[in-house]
Amino acid sequence: MPFRSGAISYRRFAVTGAAPDVLDPKLAESLRETVLGEQEPMKPGEVHCGFTGGRHIFDRAFAYEHIAFGSGLHLGFRVDTVRIPPEIKKAYIAMSEESRLQPSKDGGGAYLPRSAKKEAREDAMRRIEEEISEGRYRSPKHTPLWWDFASSTLYAPVKSDSEVSALRTLMLETLGVKIEPRSAGRVALDLIAAKGRSDDYDDLRAQPLSSPPAEIELVGEDGSRKSPDRPEIPWASNEPQDFLGNLFLFWLWWHCETQEGLVPTADGEVSIVIDKSLDLECAWGISGRTSVRGDAPTRKAETARAVQLGKWPRKVGLIVSMHGRVWECALQGDAFEVSGLKLPKPEDKPQSLRAAIEERLDSFATFDAALMGMYRAFIELRTSRAWDSCRADMRNWIGELGASRKMIAVGA
Repeated sequence: MPFRSGAISYRRFAVTGAAPDVLDPKLAESLRETVLGEQEPMKPGEVHCGFTGGRHIFDRAFAYEHIAFGSGLHLGFRVDTVRIPPEIKKAYIAMSEESRLQPSKDGGGAYLPRSAKKEAREDAMRRIEEEISEGRYRSPKHTPLWWDFASSTLYAPVKSDSEVSALRTLMLETLGVKIEPRSAGRVALDLIAAKGRSDDYDDLRAQPLSSPPAEIELVGEDGSRKSPDRPEIPWASNEPQDFLGNLFLFWLWWHCETQEGLVPTADGEVSIVIDKSLDLECAWGISGRTSVRGDAPTRKAETARAVQLGKWPRKVGLIVSMHGRVWECALQGDAFEVSGLKLPKPEDKPQSLRAAIEERLDSFATFDAALMGMYRAFIELRTSRAWDSCRADMRNWIGELGASRKMIAVGA
């Protein structure tokens, strides 16, 4: 499980309600009651979910030494669905139809009466349902959860709406707490609200950092025109302020190019490098996407052209350094989703498995604090009077992207 070993991927969820601060027998029993049985009857379309002890999909141990670490709980979230391979369904229907073939009266071969087609399909579905009741076609998925009581935050790589809904229902019905995904816009709202400035949130709007694509002048089929002064940010339609996460990636990129990759935060300076991957998409929804891979993706000519034509970063590969530790990951700005987080190896070999897990969770917490510290610094800037000046600097920087490299190439 990633929080125990390997690379970590996660989204953040805010936890509200009467959340526990320790693992007590009552809480452990509540978790144990959700464990899924392997022979529980299921029907197509149903979703069954429950908690595990986190080590593997059949882990039913919820004792303190297995799931309680530091200020929270490490659990597993199991979701079972029924998935019938279409080839099997088709084969069962075909075999059922074949058994109902009748000889033709004119000797022209066998045929299937119209009424038999419905019967054949019903027989095939009955056979499938019987096999489902025996445990066949059950598709389980196991996801690691890290619930940090201290920050009232749940960390988990849960993405699909159906899985988020299942986890939300499970947390509420079992533990009496609510969870809500925290994308870039919602995280920004939390930070702004903590300053008592919630009204500022609704006033935040996407602003262009470059000239819009030339196609901006074209009239749509419905007669509408896109605004050259207001990027639409098509991927942030559900939560409009999620564009702040993409602007944050732009800001980090600007720090790499103009501030030697040093980002000041309230907890100290964080060093960053954008490396290995860079995904961009047109902020006006016109010119599509660009993906760049390899070393120094921000310094490639195609990257400069894409940005100057109105594309914003959606996802970047990051190297983050703070307090002598170095982490590597990919960060999707709008979803505020981290993937493939590689933790640094500890200086001293842990003396036990528990000590190794606690070391990993401490390293993870330090990384997440660094990430949040940078985002907090960005949001404070974005909602201050200093933003206009910073935006002007960023526009100038974007306008000059690639220029110095062209001069070097010409001089060579």
